[in-house]
Amino acid sequence: MARVDETDLVYKGPWVRSAQQRMFQILEDDYAFPRATCRSLVNLMWDFLTETFGEVLHDGQITFHAASAAEPPGKSVSDLRTVPAHLTFHDRTDLDILSTEGTAGLRQKKIVRMSHEALEQGGLLTQEDLAVLLCSSRRTIRRDIKAMKNQGLDVPTRGTFQDIGPGVTHKSKVVKMWLEGYEYTDIERKTGHSSTSVQRYLTGFSKVIRFHNRGYSAPEIRELTEMSERLVNEYLDLYESFKDRPEAQMRLEQILVDLPPSKKKIHPESENREVVAS
Repeated sequence: MARVDETDLVYKGPWVRSAQQRMFQILEDDYAFPRATCRSLVNLMWDFLTETFGEVLHDGQITFHAASAAEPPGKSVSDLRTVPAHLTFHDRTDLDILSTEGTAGLRQKKIVRMSHEALEQGGLLTQEDLAVLLCSSRRTIRRDIKAMKNQGLDVPTRGTFQDIGPGVTHKSKVVKMWLEGYEYTDIERKTGHSSTSVQRYLTGFSKVIRFHNRGYSAPEIRELTEMSERLVNEYLDLYESFKDRPEAQMRLEQILVDLPPSKKKIHPESENREVVAS
């Protein structure tokens, strides 16, 4: 008899019950679509719903009120202004990390992932927040953050954010890895970011480059995409560095195949609504 992995028995259930998986099963069972087609359609529909109705909680996410990133240091916890942040508590790729790197590796991945997710939404988690979220002690969280910092990973908590400095953003690092040929699973494993986050960064990168190729300036792109000037410039620098590299040509073509109308033919507001990642 074939051996069944105990991890599959314990953890498979929650993912089989997810909304995306239910839709996948409907397309496969009721319409007899190939599995690859089912995956593509589910991703397409999920992206469409998110763009149409706004960001919603995905399976495995929770809403957590983090300290606002705009709050200055030195304020007491009770006086801090907070912002709601959607944090990915469970991700499908977590099972791979658990099986290869154990509970410590999985905990560190979650620290990186949730810290960056909070920052993207205008918040900063504290070490105490992470300890509560991950059912760990503050000492364990502090030790993990120190270990990851030694590995070159940035962990933007409220206590360390000012120490990270003006280096390249984590979004640019993720896009750079994709342009270098890394697959999604490799990027997720090396950076700790969820697949949803990786897809979102690539969508933002594609928007910037499409506008750039149609003659928009960096300040105009910043307004159209509502990204920071720093991130827009980082994406443009990445494009200039990789656009002539043969190994990156195919991947750039994937996201630039459907260019929006030229600048002179449309209003910026309508272009921003029409540009989506391929």
